[in-house]
Amino acid sequence: MEIKELIDLLPEDYEKECYEKKAIRRKRTIKNPLDLLILLLYYLYDNHSLVDVSQFAVLKNTGNISDTALIKKFIQCKDWIIWLLSKMTPNEIIHYKKPAELEPCHVIAVDASGIVQKGAVKKHGIYIMELICFH
Repeated sequence: MEIKELIDLLPEDYEKECYEKKAIRRKRTIKNPLDLLILLLYYLYDNHSLVDVSQFAVLKNTGNISDTALIKKFIQCKDWIIWLLSKMTPNEIIHYKKPAELEPCHVIAVDASGIVQKGAVKKHGIYIMELICFH
């Protein structure tokens, strides 16, 4: 996905909310909400380390920020990310109702892993659906 496509998906007031939710308090190293979001997504994508993100920030001319400062900054983003997700999540997911057959259960986890045998190629379309529930 290109940056332009990402920007098109974001809510109109994502920048204003970034400051209101205090994800960016002072424009020191990370100067705008889009740069912050790009760094956060880079961190989450493909299991990059904070040191990787720090180097990525230098390469992208976002700034020279330490790995310790990055984790503190990402923690500050919590409320903003929750707001972004609430604005970008379709209503069908927000208003999801549990199926009647699962009402007596307290669903803890759903696993939809692909079946893979040792040394075999993963076969698409074959999945195990496992519900862990307690009555």
